Amino acid sequence: MADVRPFRALRFADAAGPLGSLVSPPYDVISPEERRGYMAASPYNAVRLILPEVGYEEVAGLIESWREQGALTRCEEPVLIAWTQSFTLADGVPRERRTVLGAVGLEPYEARVVRPHERTHAGPKEDRLRLTRAVRTNLSPVFGLYPDAEGAAWAAVAPDGPPDAELTDADGTVHRVWRIADPAAHAAFAAAMADRWILIADGHHRYETALAYRDELRAAGAGPGPHDRVMMGLTALDDDGLVVLPTHRLLARWPDDAASAFEATPVADLAALEAALRDAPEDAPAIGLLRPGGAWLLTGEPGPAASPAERLDVAALEREILVPHLGADQAALAHDEELSYTKDAAEAQALVEAGRVAAALILRGIPKTAIAEVAEAAETMPQKSTYFFPKLLTGVAFHSLVDG
Repeated sequence: MADVRPFRALRFADAAGPLGSLVSPPYDVISPEERRGYMAASPYNAVRLILPEVGYEEVAGLIESWREQGALTRCEEPVLIAWTQSFTLADGVPRERRTVLGAVGLEPYEARVVRPHERTHAGPKEDRLRLTRAVRTNLSPVFGLYPDAEGAAWAAVAPDGPPDAELTDADGTVHRVWRIADPAAHAAFAAAMADRWILIADGHHRYETALAYRDELRAAGAGPGPHDRVMMGLTALDDDGLVVLPTHRLLARWPDDAASAFEATPVADLAALEAALRDAPEDAPAIGLLRPGGAWLLTGEPGPAASPAERLDVAALEREILVPHLGADQAALAHDEELSYTKDAAEAQALVEAGRVAAALILRGIPKTAIAEVAEAAETMPQKSTYFFPKLLTGVAFHSLVDG
């Protein structure tokens, strides 16, 4: 089903400096302060392309000038890129996530080859489409997951020598990348992926932008070309290093009866609340509530005919709290600045105690099995339902949509 091929990656040359000073996270997770830091790290940092200080046409000129200066170069042969990310979370357990970066054939969601798991919105897609039209390059990879309990796809390209590049990012994650030029490895990886579907974990807007750009070119009479593919990092759903963290909700207002659909059990503090969430059954809604007056575990019952998406905590939050009591779904509330997000439960508690938000809703990470069930049922989740850690960096490679 999935069509994954090597590509002649556009990459930073040694002359640009150490890779650690050249990469950045995806554009949509970079704060203004972090952006300034990446800008200062190098005149060639990738943030200058994805969050530029100049117009998008000037970004295209910047890429060309970097190539002329020798800061960017193209791989002489098509490659797949094997990429490992080694990290340790608060539980102290070392983990390593394994990803292969390749060029994936674009398919509409209806074909069920590439599947979404979150809803998207028009604004970010239009912005990224304008950038793509100008630079004619995939700047940041989409992050995709595929079923592979046997690990056959990774085994096809698993590197056995020293990496071509290694860096440690701001979160302490160690990234190692190998450029795999062996055609036999390419063929073996393609064969291992041929009967699998891909679930978009991160980068729905980037995927849909690539699809829209391809369709524009086809409508204008363009023949087959690199625009028929999108750069994607691929990780097995079964990979031991695949981690899904929760994104907690911060609310500017909290009606007194907002939790009336749930059974509210008071708990001593944030630590007790997090323990209660861990112990709560996975097959029924469980949400933590922090208010200036204390902390509560909110629990409910799944509907007897609830679909995989409807059983999720984040869906129950939207269905039972936000829409009936605050008047809108998460996207609308976020747009109106009544809802914001944090990955740090301690930060959420501090904001509540300081009176900067009226309430914080503490969520559990969504199990990988539940994500797969939602995809199999052709359903989607609200935005920011999942936070896959660590992020795939921008700048490890770029995919030209012009050069073959």
